[in-house]
Amino acid sequence: MKLVVLARAPADPDGAARSLAEAAGLALAEARMRLAREPPALLARLEPERADALAAGLRAAGLAALALPDRAPTDRDRTVAHAFSLEPAGLGCTPRFGEPLRIAWGDVLAVLRGIRATRSESEHTEVSKRLSVGTAVATGGLKLTRTESRTVRSSEETTEQVILVYARDGRVAALAERELDFSCLGPGMQPSSTANMAELARRLRERAPGAFHDDRLLRLGRRPLPFVAGGESTSRTASATATRADTAGALDLLAEAMRQALAAGLLP
Repeated sequence: MKLVVLARAPADPDGAARSLAEAAGLALAEARMRLAREPPALLARLEPERADALAAGLRAAGLAALALPDRAPTDRDRTVAHAFSLEPAGLGCTPRFGEPLRIAWGDVLAVLRGIRATRSESEHTEVSKRLSVGTAVATGGLKLTRTESRTVRSSEETTEQVILVYARDGRVAALAERELDFSCLGPGMQPSSTANMAELARRLRERAPGAFHDDRLLRLGRRPLPFVAGGESTSRTASATATRADTAGALDLLAEAMRQALAAGLLP
């Protein structure tokens, strides 16, 4: 399957909605709703030939649309840095295992800064017995307690910033908040990892001014995506339910959509 993605907001939203409705066989209201999402926005999930045809039709109508596989590269396909260096000639990345990566500043195609979130929700039933005068009276003293149950709910969210650095030859470095040793920032090192990621992004922008820099995945990377399954799991017992949702796959898909849109001339 392939996803049809809108890479850039249309200049004429009404005209874009009519074009999408006609090309995809949607009601106009549905087309408007799909186009209302902040790009890169997923418009449809179709068989490859139909997705390619829809994307081509939308591009012919002036929209920045493209079709891409519904499985995107992940950290397994990237160099995930543990240490990094901002050298005069380029970016150096050293992973925990494997070969280091060097990208010259002039070879940096894009720097995308995003966030991935993990949300955990649990629900369980607690049963307790309490002394009850009413129960004792009603049963003539045969039963002195009553059983009560209540549902307890809890939720937790953890986030991680990640900066993806794309080279023009296809190599990719992932600078992930929980993996990095920030001592390479020297005197500019900040007291928190979040602030260090912002400082690292600022320095990358300074050293690779010719690259495409974008931070919108800080907003979009923590949201689930339409038309895309996965990233969520649920476990149940007789008295408890636990749900875990991970948006890492959403971030990977949106980042790949932006990379392909940039390569196709649909961005910036």
